[in-house]
Amino acid sequence: MKPVDRVFTTLNHEEPDMVPCLWAVADGLRRLQEAFRNRELPQDLVGVGSLPETRVVEQCSEYRLLESVFGDVHRISYKVDYGYRELVKPAVSKPEDLDRLEELKLELSREHVKRIRENVERNSDRFTFISHESPFGFAAYSLRGFKRFLTDMVVNPGFAKKILSFGVKRLMEMSRQIIEETGVNAVWVSGDLGDSNGPFVSPRLYSEILEPFDRELCRTYHRLGAYVFLHSHGNLNLILDRIVNAGFDGLNPLDEAENMVLASVKERYGGKVTLIPQPSTYKLEKMPRNLIEEYVASQLHAGAHDGGFIYYGVIVNMLLENADEYVKAFLKLRSYPLQCCRR
Repeated sequence: MKPVDRVFTTLNHEEPDMVPCLWAVADGLRRLQEAFRNRELPQDLVGVGSLPETRVVEQCSEYRLLESVFGDVHRISYKVDYGYRELVKPAVSKPEDLDRLEELKLELSREHVKRIRENVERNSDRFTFISHESPFGFAAYSLRGFKRFLTDMVVNPGFAKKILSFGVKRLMEMSRQIIEETGVNAVWVSGDLGDSNGPFVSPRLYSEILEPFDRELCRTYHRLGAYVFLHSHGNLNLILDRIVNAGFDGLNPLDEAENMVLASVKERYGGKVTLIPQPSTYKLEKMPRNLIEEYVASQLHAGAHDGGFIYYGVIVNMLLENADEYVKAFLKLRSYPLQCCRR
């Protein structure tokens, strides 16, 4: 199978010839990024661009400051092993800021669209996706700021919905242009809804405030012929029914360190949504080399049977020899029928 056909097959909850995958080296790990620069990692899916456009306003060896077209500024820092993203300046500090943004005409540059189109054409045999923040992610991590937006949801839900409405409308406008002009296969949206203790919002707040916007986003992209994947960290079990019912086609990262048990999620939702698990960072980076293959096999056994499964191999802070073993183990085990999935 071509990689793109492999992905379409698993999204249809059928078993392809091999487990579809995408691989990456975690942000900030410059030693490993350099080591894998000339190594060819297996990639059935590939990201071809992100929205909205940003510009670098300051850069040094330790960080970069990025400003989006909406006016929010983020610091991408590399002071620690894993790079992290910090909101320095939200786009909406007061209600008037949102009024001002609503009056702006924000259009994608032709250069940005061209770069994405060229990336899609270069990867014509792969499943391609663009990325942007989820409705919650955009509101909480860019437009308003995390604590402010959570407070808005409780104290001033009308204003919170106004922020979400603005964000979803603008993100969909930009994505529609990309999907129609480039033929990209999917949109990958990101925005952490929880931590290991549970979701940041109650099931009621998710249903009343967030779910309508997630549903609108999924419905719009589906009408345009694109799949929608959600990346959200956290123990989301309390709101997972609602997230799945909102219409997302794939869920990531399903981290076991955050009490997301892959086998349980597969049993409950495997026929409705494709699972896109990542390794548990904390477990994998401390794992002896001789246990890595067993760990990969356990993930495939938990979720890969009957399709509906894409493996996201993230190389974390580990020895180079262990990282090589991690990739080799997946390549050894990925072919259907999966020996590790015999039940």
